[in-house]
Amino acid sequence: MVYCDSVSIGGNHITNDIARGLSTPLAHAERMKTLYGSALASPSDEREMIDVPQVGESDADSANHIPRSMLTGIIQPRLEETFELVRDRMEASGYGRLAGRRVVLTGGAAQLNGARELAARMLDKQVRVGQPVRLTGLAEATGGPAFSTCAGLLAYSQISPLEAAGAGDDAGQAAGGGQFRRFGRWLKENF
Repeated sequence: MVYCDSVSIGGNHITNDIARGLSTPLAHAERMKTLYGSALASPSDEREMIDVPQVGESDADSANHIPRSMLTGIIQPRLEETFELVRDRMEASGYGRLAGRRVVLTGGAAQLNGARELAARMLDKQVRVGQPVRLTGLAEATGGPAFSTCAGLLAYSQISPLEAAGAGDDAGQAAGGGQFRRFGRWLKENF
């Protein structure tokens, strides 16, 4: 790894934007984002209607009916902002051109329809959605992009040789403490 940075905007910000913009509880906003969310508008979005339960209302009859284009109109600007921040950070680092023409999207929001295409357009690079390497002992649900960063860090910690523990550590602390110490040092150096 040559350079690492992070942008503190992600899928939760999109969910919050949906909840505020449509006056719906966070749980419903997350569900709408997952089921109907898209990063790019399509011609059918104006015709397709979505039920939006309102904050404080208990019955489904009081739900608003909005076109899917309204949901896309909330999601797309937030993703554009995120990709602009990524592009600016890459350029400011000096590694923007050296990094090549490929980008890997990770995280739950990478699963949104059109996210890959929007990122490719905004970053002017080839973009793919990261899928974690299957690790034994993890649930099937951890196989998507939402868990790819965690899975990669776990796999990395298993590939590197263990460090010797410092003097004075007993055998039990030496085995576990070295791994955690090495992982903590890697996080400090790269983030």
